[in-house]
Formats: sequence, structure tokens, C-alpha cells
Amino acid sequence: MDDWQEILYWVTVFHLFAVLLWEILGHYAFFRIPYLRQVACDEPLQWPSVAIIFAAKDEQREIEEAVRSMLKVDYPNLKYTAVNDRSTDQTGDILNRLAEEDERLNVVHVEELPDGWLGKNNALHQAAVATDTDYLLFTDADVSFDAECVKRAIGYTESHGVDHLTMFPKVPMPGLMLNAFVVFFFKTFVLYYQAWRVSNRNSKAFLGIGAFNLVRNNAFREVGGFLRIRMEVVDDLWLGKLLKQGGFRQQALIARDDISVPWYGSIREMIVGLDKNTYAGVNYNPLLWMTMILGVGLGFFWPFAAIFFYEGPLQILFAWICGVLMVSSGWMAIRMKITPCIAVCVPFIVAIFIFTIMRAGIIFYIRGGIKWRGTLYTKEQLQSGRF
Repeated sequence: MDDWQEILYWVTVFHLFAVLLWEILGHYAFFRIPYLRQVACDEPLQWPSVAIIFAAKDEQREIEEAVRSMLKVDYPNLKYTAVNDRSTDQTGDILNRLAEEDERLNVVHVEELPDGWLGKNNALHQAAVATDTDYLLFTDADVSFDAECVKRAIGYTESHGVDHLTMFPKVPMPGLMLNAFVVFFFKTFVLYYQAWRVSNRNSKAFLGIGAFNLVRNNAFREVGGFLRIRMEVVDDLWLGKLLKQGGFRQQALIARDDISVPWYGSIREMIVGLDKNTYAGVNYNPLLWMTMILGVGLGFFWPFAAIFFYEGPLQILFAWICGVLMVSSGWMAIRMKITPCIAVCVPFIVAIFIFTIMRAGIIFYIRGGIKWRGTLYTKEQLQSGRF
């Protein structure tokens, strides 16, 4: 090998060990996050009151099935608040009909969006400030619940003194590619936000998941609630940040058997749907955005391309990196009860992920902001109301 090839060889050796470390850490993180159904909890002497709160805008496709599953939740002291946030379809009518069937369901209709607020954040804020229950459970309009889910969650928070409990749901997806994306996204998300460390009060790690954010009402009010994050696109995460910085105890659990949420129906829908979250996830920072693109591209996509450009020892090293990524993804899929065949999709999913990140940043600057549920929020608006 000449000098250049020798340098590339040792860089690739380092790359291999870095990927191995990343994948080992990903599986370690998975082991460290407890399952809701596997943790020991004592039933409280008296069940505290809970309000399930969710906002819906143009959700007529999923809303009835999801709300009916929520209404089947078996909990002795439970109420519901659904916020119809300026829907232009039949969402409001469906919610009104369901409220007539079950008096525990209260429906709030938001007709106009106040200045300085994101639609969803305003909707959840309107519901939360009018609710005096012991706990607030913020969720999404398309989430389905197991009947005993809330009992298990409250049993855990009361037994362990947790102020904020957030949980990973099951994400059923149609097709191999979308399931492969779920595995890749889950592993990246858990590692990026250090989900296994959020319960450590000495750690700055925080988390919040939109499908299930259970918060003690007094803690929510003490940190200022959605008023302080009124223009945060990733409101679920930043609510977790508020609570963690406020000194409240936080925990993340896996609840795949208890909550389920359909994510996207196609690759195209997924790419478009992640527009708002992806660039917001890097704090609208172009340097961090480019760093993420380069990091994901060089770390996870380059080996699959490089294997065709080199021969000999370098090709073998790149093959090892590809093998590690695919075997690790297959193993993670088995643990997530997804077919391990998704391993063959890894290079394609990484390419799609890179494209999604690039597209989100470019569209942000073309539009001058983020378009969400038919409303354009400008860069200036987003920055003016950020935490």
C-alpha cells in the first residue's frame, strides 16, 4: 500500500471500531430502558385523578378508533379532554358524537390561533390550564391504549416517586423499508438523547415522547407548562427538558404492549412528515445540520458505497463495517419484534434518512420557516417563542 492507502486503511480500522462501539452502546441502551410490564409496582391505596389530553387537527382517518381505545382504558378516576384544533374535515363532528356517548369526554374547539403560538402547543395549553387533576397525560390523537396502561403507569410513578413518565410505543409500519426505518430511528434517537440516563438526576439527559407524556400537574404548573415552549416544534421533548431542568424526577420506559401509534403509511409520507421535526431537532442550526448530514453519511452510508470502490484489505474492512451495521439492525429488529429481514434495507434507509435531513433544512430556508398542519410559522416566529 502507498502512504495514502495506508492512512485510509487505519482510518477505516478506526471507523470499524467506532461503529462497533456505537452498535454495542445502542443495544446496551436498549437493555437499560425498563419495560413497563416488567417493573415491580405497588398499587396505590387511592388512585390519583388523571386527565388524558390530546389535540387533533384533520385526523378523521384515525381519530374514532384511537379515541374509542382511550375510552376503554380501565382506570377509576379518569377524564378526557380532546381539543379540535381548527380542523377542516370531520374531526370535530366525530369528537362531538363520541362525547355524547361518553360523558367523561370533554371536547374543546379552537377556532383561531393566537399570535406567538404553534397550533398544537396552544391546543394542549388550553386544555391543561383548565384541568385540575393530579396528573396530566399528554398524548397524540392517533394513539391506541391497552386497557390497563394508565393503571400500570400510575402504579409506577406513585411507587417510584416519578414526576414525569414518558414511554416508547409500538410503531406498526407497513412494509420492510418503513420497519427498517423504525429500527434505525429508534436506535439513533435513544443514543442521541441518552434515554437510559434520564432517570439520573445528576445527568442533563432529558426526554419526552408525544405518544405518552404523563406529568404531575403541580410539576407542570411550576415549570410554566406550554407557555414557556409555545413555539417549540418538538414540544414533547422540550416539555421533558423543562421538567428535568426544574429538578423533577423523570423516567423513560418501553411500553410496546401498552401503547401503539401508526406513524407513516409510505416512504414519501414519512419524508414529508419529518420536515418540521428534523430541522427543529438541530435547533435550526445550519452548522449542526451539516455536521449531522456528514456524520450519518460518512459513518453509516459511506461503507456501503466504498465496498465497490476498493479491493483487498480495505474492501474487507468496509465489508466488516457493513456486516456489523446489518447484523446489529437485524438483532435490534428481533428484540423489537420486527422481522430481521429489515437488515438488507440498512443502506437504503440511511440514504433516505440523509435525504430527509437535507430536504428539511433546504425547505426551511426556501419557505422561510416550517409549515405544519397548513400553517406557516416563520423563522422569526419560531425563534421568538423558543425556550
